[in-house]
Amino acid sequence: MTDGFSFQGSPAGGGRRDVMLVLALALVGVGITLAIVKPWGDTGRPAASTRPDIAAASPSAASPTGPPAVPSTSRPVQLPGAFTAPSPPESPDWAGLTWRRLASDDPLGAVRTEVTAGGTSVAIGDITGTTATAVWSSTDGTNWQPLESGTSTTFWPNLSIISLATVSGRFVAVSEMNDYVMRYLPPVVAWASADGRSWTPAFTLPVDPLSSPSGWAAVVAAGPHGLVVATVGLGSRLATSSDGSTWALSRANALPAGFALDELEGTASGYVAIGSWKQGGGPARAATLWSADGRRWPKTPILLPAGASGSDSQAFSNALTLNVGDQGMIAVGIGGTPFSALWWRSADGQHWQALPGFPPLGPVKCGASTCSLQPNGTLVGDGHRMVALRPGANATGWVSTDGQSWTALRFSGDVPGARASQATLLPGGVLLSDGTTSWFGQAEGR
Repeated sequence: MTDGFSFQGSPAGGGRRDVMLVLALALVGVGITLAIVKPWGDTGRPAASTRPDIAAASPSAASPTGPPAVPSTSRPVQLPGAFTAPSPPESPDWAGLTWRRLASDDPLGAVRTEVTAGGTSVAIGDITGTTATAVWSSTDGTNWQPLESGTSTTFWPNLSIISLATVSGRFVAVSEMNDYVMRYLPPVVAWASADGRSWTPAFTLPVDPLSSPSGWAAVVAAGPHGLVVATVGLGSRLATSSDGSTWALSRANALPAGFALDELEGTASGYVAIGSWKQGGGPARAATLWSADGRRWPKTPILLPAGASGSDSQAFSNALTLNVGDQGMIAVGIGGTPFSALWWRSADGQHWQALPGFPPLGPVKCGASTCSLQPNGTLVGDGHRMVALRPGANATGWVSTDGQSWTALRFSGDVPGARASQATLLPGGVLLSDGTTSWFGQAEGR
């Protein structure tokens, strides 16, 4: 499983990606250019592309002399149990999804990220009713065992783990603290492990100026030149590392003035930042930045077409979520009239086109007519592929690596209901939930 997110809900299960859509619309009304909810799907993100097999780890301006002490406020929570999950198909090309309804207590329904190194896999997921994250490991990709927290060789209790990936054959997890009510409190810490069972904390992210505001998770990306960690919103601060061990703090104005960062992703060729840009007294506009190395960024963002039809409207807009495939990406945002979704596609993160009509999902229909400027389904990506899902009656789905050419997926089994919109893309298939019931669609290779 790799970090991947749809446009409804949040894989992280807290912080900025759990803010309700109504809050996003309220922010649109007042023109606030902060990072806000991902509408019409999500699960997550802080996301890190694992294509270069580099982990998304938290930085520090200077290496600490020793690992941070376990916070005295830590207290244990009930961990989810073991579970089984299908292994990924042998073929990377998916032909269909076989769906099954999960039991309410099946830990598989909580998983949101999985990575593999050296024959061992590690997964993380949200613990129901808490702000903490559960960790599992597996040596066969099928049988998963929970990892106890709060020992001398494991994670502190009650951590919110915001990212998980691999670098140089070892696992790296990025965490922030929580106070049992709110997630994503400083410090940010990178944890390293050679076997997925024993973890060592390192590289605490300084509270000032790098650590994200309380309740707002940092974003993490892995690309061809290593790792980038950034705060969200206006005045973002960035730290970079080529190996996950030595970190450099970027200058305070690394990103353009007036640019509010919402998401950051690594690709095979560089790094893509999306959000909004506000100049003078005009409204904020959806915008994007591209960097070859994650260290040097353009002084002026690229403005994205704001109208649902692709027109160059001057209305407020904001790019919120970025789904990346091996050969392209789709950014999703909001703008124009209230309740309007906006989609854009790029093959390289530098040249963008509007996607009116939200292909392949199309807009929501009322009978034979379009009644909403929202996609009729859910979109999710994991850095390698993107999957579009339309559950319910006449359920269907599509898969793509570039966001332009889509291949239909066969559906069989207990297909999710129409209200299922919270999606997580895993190597072995797709998790889909309506907030109460979860389904797993096992991928079938071609």
